[in-house]
Amino acid sequence: MNSGIRLKIVTPLLLSLLLAACVSTNDLQLSNGKGKSFIVSGRSYEQIWHAATVAMSTDMKIVDSHKPSGVIKSRVVNGTQGKVVGFFIQPTDEQAPNYTITIVSKKPLQTEFVDRDWEPSVWEDFKAAINPK
Repeated sequence: MNSGIRLKIVTPLLLSLLLAACVSTNDLQLSNGKGKSFIVSGRSYEQIWHAATVAMSTDMKIVDSHKPSGVIKSRVVNGTQGKVVGFFIQPTDEQAPNYTITIVSKKPLQTEFVDRDWEPSVWEDFKAAINPK
């Protein structure tokens, strides 16, 4: 097989692989049943939002942040390249008795059966920020 034909075959395959590997923060949705949820009580929405912002900017870059809907989405900058993480807070009322925090992550070429779909380090960073010593 000559190199011109090989190039015509290999190039589309490589482009397909690269496109399949891309992960967008749009892939992070609360409604897809993925991630891990935690209940937080005894804090205001403002305190939770601040701690979430700190956690989501540790080793990551916030790319989408919408306080009224309780959503922060970040891209990992130190670690797995292309990985994205979402932080969802419900409800968004200032003085709710309890808040549900859901953390969802997705990385390029992630498999449903092997890879986890949340980021434990974000939860640890959130706890450290909400309970400063």
